[in-house]
Amino acid sequence: MKEDFCKRIALGGLLQGYFHNLRGSLQGISLELQILLMKRDPNCTPEVYERINKAFALLQKLQNQIDTAFDDIYNENTGPWDLKKFIEKEILFWEGFLVFKHKIKKEIIEENRVLVKCPYNLLKGLFCNIGQELFLNLKEGTTLKIFIKKDKKIEFMWDKEIDTTIYKNLEKLAQHLKDIAIIKVSEKSLTIQF
Repeated sequence: MKEDFCKRIALGGLLQGYFHNLRGSLQGISLELQILLMKRDPNCTPEVYERINKAFALLQKLQNQIDTAFDDIYNENTGPWDLKKFIEKEILFWEGFLVFKHKIKKEIIEENRVLVKCPYNLLKGLFCNIGQELFLNLKEGTTLKIFIKKDKKIEFMWDKEIDTTIYKNLEKLAQHLKDIAIIKVSEKSLTIQF
């Protein structure tokens, strides 16, 4: 698992480089689309320009997503962060995986409002690593309940068994992330305490 963790760190650095290069390509494509829109060809149908506008809007959306990723990677602000709002945002992120979006019932129960002081990028990385191991491996039809409790504690509980290797991976991950939070893994639950 240490090798996996090191790979994830290295891949994070690699992704930063790719995002930087993607930004340049997107700006070039965006510029070309703007030129096409400014130099309207009388022989083109209005549908062509509608499609160019749609492509331009999609490129802008992609640019915004890349900008958000950059902001997340470099954001070392320590908060405090409202855990419910943070988790809601993480759930939306992971719903990009359509099985998690449509086939997993999710419920967030805030027993107490909890604020955590931690660098944003570390908190985001912690939940990204947990999400990658847990959310992507929940079985269809699973109900996932997330309890936000006093004492800066979050408990994830699910009702369908997951593969035993996932539990082992989560336990190893807990060891690597122990400087950020105490993570306890048990059958059908994971607890994070800050």
